[in-house]
Amino acid sequence: MRPSRVLFCLAAALVLASACDPPLATTVGAPQLDLPPVLEPLPDAVAETVRKLRDIARDGTYRDMAALADATPGFRSNNADMTHKDYWYLKMRAGDWPMAQAEKLLTYRHTVAQTRQGKVYVWPWMAVLKPGEITPAAERDINRLLGDGQADALRRGGVWPGYVLGIAEDGAWLYFISGSG
Repeated sequence: MRPSRVLFCLAAALVLASACDPPLATTVGAPQLDLPPVLEPLPDAVAETVRKLRDIARDGTYRDMAALADATPGFRSNNADMTHKDYWYLKMRAGDWPMAQAEKLLTYRHTVAQTRQGKVYVWPWMAVLKPGEITPAAERDINRLLGDGQADALRRGGVWPGYVLGIAEDGAWLYFISGSG
């Protein structure tokens, strides 16, 4: 066989073989994965505080929550300069049970924020997202927790309107505050 004919056959074989390659994952219509945030395991001290909060949510009262909050100097529950007990009592009178809100938050994943106080474990994870960081998965969680359309409001620069709970790496319960509080 002549060399030019051999080259032609090889080229034709390469073209046919490349036509059988599977499409690349970047082709139009390929699914894009929305990965959840990395879930750092809870230190034992944080896990213990979470257990206490869940126990209070199940069997306790707002007074029990206030006693746990009072154990941390500088704990924040509201922006009205009220005691934790008085503030949570008013929330309960308005039908907004703080124990149920804490329990609900703890069903969501947490995230870890690096602060001047060290690592703080924050619930829910999506409360710390910037507008451009709200992915489809985050949008679903936000709307499920706060109501339809809230993710869009946050994308437009709105302030997180729901509760946020933070626990320091040493287990100190630092805050449980609502965007309206």
